[in-house]
Amino acid sequence: MTPSIINTIGELEPERCSRRANVIEALGVTTALFVIMWPFCYGWGVLGDNAAVRQVAQWPLVALFVWVVFVSPRLHGDTAESLGVGNPRELWRTIRERRGFRRVRLVGAVVTIACVIFLLTVANWPESARMLRLPVAARQWILAPHGWVPVCAIAGALSVFVATCAIRYDNYAPAFRAALCVSAGLFVFAGAGAMLHRGPAVFANFDAARWGLDAIAYMFWGYAQQFLFTSYFATRLRKGFAPAPAAEKSVPLALRPRFVAIGGLLTATTIAPAFWLAVRNLYGANHAPLAMLAWFAVFAFPIGALWAHFYCRDRRRMLVATLAGSIFGLIHIDSYGLVLVTTGLGTILAWLFMDARYRNLSALGFIHGVLGSTFGKLFKGAGAGTLRVDYRVGPWNVEEPTFAVLVIPTLCLCGFLALTMYFSRREAWVGSEAATP
Repeated sequence: MTPSIINTIGELEPERCSRRANVIEALGVTTALFVIMWPFCYGWGVLGDNAAVRQVAQWPLVALFVWVVFVSPRLHGDTAESLGVGNPRELWRTIRERRGFRRVRLVGAVVTIACVIFLLTVANWPESARMLRLPVAARQWILAPHGWVPVCAIAGALSVFVATCAIRYDNYAPAFRAALCVSAGLFVFAGAGAMLHRGPAVFANFDAARWGLDAIAYMFWGYAQQFLFTSYFATRLRKGFAPAPAAEKSVPLALRPRFVAIGGLLTATTIAPAFWLAVRNLYGANHAPLAMLAWFAVFAFPIGALWAHFYCRDRRRMLVATLAGSIFGLIHIDSYGLVLVTTGLGTILAWLFMDARYRNLSALGFIHGVLGSTFGKLFKGAGAGTLRVDYRVGPWNVEEPTFAVLVIPTLCLCGFLALTMYFSRREAWVGSEAATP
């Protein structure tokens, strides 16, 4: 029988290792990622113009991928429910046990999802083949006389795998209700920002059908990203950090309005000016008027206020979620606009993922798909002007390689090393106890 441990919000979860092992592993993997990507790949491979080093750097990244996906879950005793993924064995057991309409509803959901994925894969085969990283020639199979055979076989295998193995059904109702609320809020927030920046023209060529297809594609990509980041790092960190003592868990109700106001003001007076100065430095003073700074502050205030609101509800949960979200965000260096957006998104997803009711990776993929597609439509193209966000990230995609690019990744690397050392000794947060039977 797998031992158990109490996670950050007080839920009991299967876990074979100690809290300390979980925290050190999560921060250690992050540190290794930054060492491989920046001092090694960028410093030696890109700045040193050494193609062999750039290629060799991919092998330790593959090793970390194998560790995250295959080794670590078995080492810690993670279950499909812990990782937020589907469990086909549990799905078939549930189908056998259910009776009447409840069984029909579940089977109908599985079949509908499988059929939709199959039809979308076949109908958009060139894009599907590119997403699946098939050879370039495979994109033309749909036009060949007997090309429908491999196309249908691949689409069928993909649809069955997603419908039975990738999607978790036991908590999909509360998870997707939360996902819809988060997606709607982020959609409105991004749309309002784009509208203010570019006016009604931003939606003039908005193709709803194309946006929907892009959102579905981003859902698959988002699912993969969230499996590597939220599912892994949020799982390790929530198991690594003990729940806060009852007296320290939340801020008293009487003090919460003050905390929320301070959080909003701090964000408006720090993040907004920093972002405005970055725009001014990149595009010149004429493209960064004081009115832009004022609007940045207006949009930054609710972000800080919301962070403070959830911090007041559960301090430790919010701090751990922010740490997990920052790991996801900082991987997107050196597109710093994307770093800000993905850090916020990663924090939201890590907060949701701590609660078993919302621990559903397909729901997180839905949020990622809606936001990724929307944000790309509004801020990715040249029409976004001074607020254009580059989606090309990592050391391989630095447009103007200079030594100065290493400054922020190196600071991040030092920060994660410091956190590893700090939490390895901080028993009040991590605790010294191992998992218990």
